[in-house]
Amino acid sequence: MPTPSEVISLRPSASAAFLRRPLAAAAVCALLLAACSTAAEHEPQVQAPPAVSPEVVVVAEQAIEKGRYADAKLLLERVLLSDPGNLRARLAMAEIQLAFRNLEAAHKAFAALAEIPEVAARAQQGGGIALLLLGRDGEALQALQQAVDQDPALWRAWNALGSLHDRGGDWGQSGDAYDRALALNADSAMLYNNRGFSYLLRRDPEAAIADFDKALQLDPKMDAARENLRLAFAWTGQYERALLGVSRKDIGRAFNNIGFVALLRGDLPVAESYLLRSMEADARFNKVANKNLEYLRSLKSMESTKPEGQG
Repeated sequence: MPTPSEVISLRPSASAAFLRRPLAAAAVCALLLAACSTAAEHEPQVQAPPAVSPEVVVVAEQAIEKGRYADAKLLLERVLLSDPGNLRARLAMAEIQLAFRNLEAAHKAFAALAEIPEVAARAQQGGGIALLLLGRDGEALQALQQAVDQDPALWRAWNALGSLHDRGGDWGQSGDAYDRALALNADSAMLYNNRGFSYLLRRDPEAAIADFDKALQLDPKMDAARENLRLAFAWTGQYERALLGVSRKDIGRAFNNIGFVALLRGDLPVAESYLLRSMEADARFNKVANKNLEYLRSLKSMESTKPEGQG
């Protein structure tokens, strides 16, 4: 079944090494002043990097919001060359590492920023998301909870907490987390898709359908929400409706997913039919569909060997 739809390490400026040279030279010149004076007059002066306008960071942040991470990275590198301590630029660069799935580097960058009060909450949010993607759920939960404790307006942290609680089967906590995220960002198709998938996990397909519909209203091109909507229809037993609009290239996947949902619903004859159709439609799904068929046949075998009177 598909899963629901969810930044550069800083190097010291090269000029720092050159800026130390006059200090060493000064110690020598104190002893050999006459000899050094002429050479010092002709020694090339190291120019500091030109200052960058603060608006560049704003432009980089806007590029990140639009998914233009490479453009944002180039802008932030310019800022950090002239101002390595710029907290806003460092935080944005850590977000780019996260977007590029450089998860260990992102976590390290966020962890350093989490020690600085001005950006601690947002750094905990980013670090928690990195830990979640790394599969370090316990640490992620701690970081994300600290983030929302410090700043309850961090909707991405609430969304990540929803995903964590889904993994643990804590539906009350996950529902509360997604509701808080949507209260802060009601126009996010991604959030509706994620809450909808949470409803699917809870075996509440009607609520899931409503959320997937809302996600597609907000973003008609969101393939994850469209595929999840098909799963939700299958969970209600509307198998043919679940196939509406499926392209030929995706039909094998759709047959397999619908077959798997039917299997989980205990609708074994329908499940077998769709899994076999998946194998016929697309050889890429032969292995997956065949494993599902093996599981189905083991269930059938168990049913046939049950003593009479046992349901």
